[in-house]
Parts: sequence; structure tokens; C-alpha cells
Amino acid sequence: MKNSMIGLLLSFQFFSSLPIRKQLPMNQQSVTAMYTMLPFLGILMGCSLYILYMINEQYFHVSTLLFAILVVVAGIVMTGGLHLDGWIDMGDAYFSYQDQAKRLAILEDSRVGAFGAISLVVMLLLKIGFTYELLQKEPQNMFLYFLAIPFLSRLALLVYFVTTHTVKEKGLASYFKSQVNPARLWTALILYTLVFNSYTYYVMGFKGMILVGCMLLFVLLYRKWTIKNFGGMTGDLLGALNEGTEVFLWGILLLFI
Repeated sequence: MKNSMIGLLLSFQFFSSLPIRKQLPMNQQSVTAMYTMLPFLGILMGCSLYILYMINEQYFHVSTLLFAILVVVAGIVMTGGLHLDGWIDMGDAYFSYQDQAKRLAILEDSRVGAFGAISLVVMLLLKIGFTYELLQKEPQNMFLYFLAIPFLSRLALLVYFVTTHTVKEKGLASYFKSQVNPARLWTALILYTLVFNSYTYYVMGFKGMILVGCMLLFVLLYRKWTIKNFGGMTGDLLGALNEGTEVFLWGILLLFI
């Protein structure tokens, strides 16, 4: 229980903008717990989005388009733009059309290039557009959607993290990779998946299972693509996966309506 709480606090420290100003232990138990708590962190973020949705429904009644924009902005605020930064760096690196070593160097460059900016704009437009369409077509299920997408995108991070080797021997991703207990991560992945499938099957039939299958397919393709173009996993590529998975799953949801 203690390690789970420490892991939750670490997940807030490293994967959200919530200021946890406390020195926490960084050992195998706590780092493993941090990763196992990521999907739960996604649920908390999803609950925050739904609270925002209910406040708007009860008091403000802003237009659907404006609210879709607010949802996307709220997601950026809650993560501190961490994952979007990875998406931007990935866009700059991949579209440089350089060799693998040069792409990795561009990933580490903090400057934003033209292709990174274009990737950012495309990502935000797609996310706003998909959210807008869902709000228009099926507002009654937004509670489930707001929880499912952040949850599954962070479940995707676990799958990618536990199955992909890191490119660099040094760095935060490499350190975390060396600290985690893979068996515990796999156990958490299986339990999360079973609980999610059971709950969503009760609420909306096979749609939840389809979402999980689409998420796993996306991670598989992304993993293959990053190994081919970058040699493996980095922290930026991990963050980019979160953004890519969210947009992909929002789009998949539209196919169900």
C-alpha cells in the first residue's frame, strides 16, 4: 500500500503538472509502482474532464466547439504539455529524413522546428475535431469516453515501455527501464485490461473490447515504426505515443456512432 501511494505521487511528479514538492524514494518498488499507477492517473484526469463537462452543462453552456477546445486545453494543462513536447520532437526528428543517429540528436534538441510545429497543429486540430464530433453525436456517453481514452492511452504507455528496449544507455527512460519489475507491470496490465473489459462490456457491449484491441494494434505498429526509425524507445517517443493513442482512439470512437 505504501509503495502504491509513493508510486501515485511519483506519477504525478513525472507525468502531470501537479506540483508534488517532496523527495520520494526512487527504487525498484517505487518506480514499478509509478508505472502501474499511470492508468489510474489517466482515470483521475478523465474524471477532471468530466467535471469540467458537468460544470459547463449546469452553468456556462458554452458552444460545443469552444468546449471541445477547452477539453483539449485542460488536457495540456494537466500534463504540463509533457507529452505534446515529445510529439513535437518526434515530428521534427522523423520528418528531417536523416539517418537514425541524426534523428536521435534532433529528439534531444529543445528547439522547435517547422515540422514539429506542423505536427503540433495537426495533432491539436484532430483532437479538437474528434472531441467536437463526439460531443455533438453522443453526449450521453461522454463520462465513459472521458475516462476510457486517458486510461487506455496510459495503458498503451505500459505496453510500449515493457516491450521496447531503450535507445540510449543514459537518460530518464533508461533509468526507469532498469528499475522496473517487468512481471509486476505485466500483472498490472492484465488486471487493468480485465477490469476495463468487464466494465465497458456491461455498459456498452463489445465497444470497450474493440477499443482495447485497437489500442494494442496501434502500440504494435508504433513500436515497430520507432524501432525501425529510431532504434527503440526514448522518453520523447513514449510521450508521443500517449498523444498519438489518444487521437487514434477518439477517431475510433467516431466509427461506433
